[in-house]
Amino acid sequence: MIDLTRLIRGLDNRPEQIRYEERHVEDALVPLVVWNTTPACNLKCKHCYFGACDERDSEELSTEEAKSFVDTLAEANVPVLVFSGGEPFFREDIAELTRYATEQGIRPIASSNGTFLTEERAQAVADAGMQYVGVSLDGIGETNDEFRGVDGAFDRALEGLRNARDAGMGTGIRCTMTETTVDDVPEVVDLLIKEDIDRVNVFHLIYSGRGGDITDADLSLEKAREMLDYLYERTKEIADSHPDKQLLTAGNYTDAVYLYHKIREDLPDHEERARELLFADGPGRVVKNGDAGPKVVNVDHRGDVHPSMFLSQYTMGNIREQRLDTILEGSDLWKKLAEPSKHLKGRCGECPWKEVCGGNSRARAAAVHDDLWASDPRCYLTDEELGFADGTESIPGLDEPILIP
Repeated sequence: MIDLTRLIRGLDNRPEQIRYEERHVEDALVPLVVWNTTPACNLKCKHCYFGACDERDSEELSTEEAKSFVDTLAEANVPVLVFSGGEPFFREDIAELTRYATEQGIRPIASSNGTFLTEERAQAVADAGMQYVGVSLDGIGETNDEFRGVDGAFDRALEGLRNARDAGMGTGIRCTMTETTVDDVPEVVDLLIKEDIDRVNVFHLIYSGRGGDITDADLSLEKAREMLDYLYERTKEIADSHPDKQLLTAGNYTDAVYLYHKIREDLPDHEERARELLFADGPGRVVKNGDAGPKVVNVDHRGDVHPSMFLSQYTMGNIREQRLDTILEGSDLWKKLAEPSKHLKGRCGECPWKEVCGGNSRARAAAVHDDLWASDPRCYLTDEELGFADGTESIPGLDEPILIP
């Protein structure tokens, strides 16, 4: 995830509810754990990375198992737990588990489609300690409903977002760009101001789950660049007019390098600060006292542990059998993902910027090439922009990673 507002304008306006600096990240197992609480969902999104279905699974972690899991996360100093799915609010015990996580010193947040967040439900989870809810809106009105498979989904999701906001939780919108949704992105960004939402995160398509079935609907590389040009200008505009609002992109860390080139040309006084952020915030760049590691790990509804929610084909263990910290400490794959640039192949392996982007999306590389370490086909930067053209590109900082203060 790339914080455009911070990278372009230098404004660190992340919602207070999801900050975790006060927890010592260098002592944490990972900053963030995503738990797919259930595979059940009432929508049928075309790009669902989890391949969600319409029914609960008897193999889901029980309430008591989930509490034991939370205990181990607290002992490992994990600062943030994301309740995801499927649709997490399909589970009746989310408020109970939210309160339990809060009592253990973990910040609970939710990734939701928003349609279950009635006024009563939103207030209940807010009172239990839910800090933030991110709601997916892949377009406006019919665009969203067609992409997410249910008529009326947009209106219900927007109402849920408003209820979460009014209950006092931090709120965000997620929107995925495809050929059928991209034209609505400007209107989705407008909701940031119109609805007084904290942040909008614009995703590139990830080829996981059902997302791997619609790769022909992905944007052309030229269109991806065009959308980054739009988001660059929009970020500057909103940062000036509404400095408390945040724009982000996710799913393609090429965006960071592309925007850095734009900053060098357009805002040269900001170049050094932007470069430092590139090295501090890149994938696998949780750097503290010389140590590095991935920022996110995923646990699914059965307790299986995956290196990310987009890499469910790789299972490192199960939390019913071992603690999460034990699983990660014993995983060779996890160790490699902590330093991805050492293992990248092809164009990504040769790229001077690989310490910044970590090879971009390993999920797309695995989906297209059946090789976790192959090049991501969605890098839209030219050889000249990457420094391949004449070998003269100078990138300060490659030899000495910037430490997070």
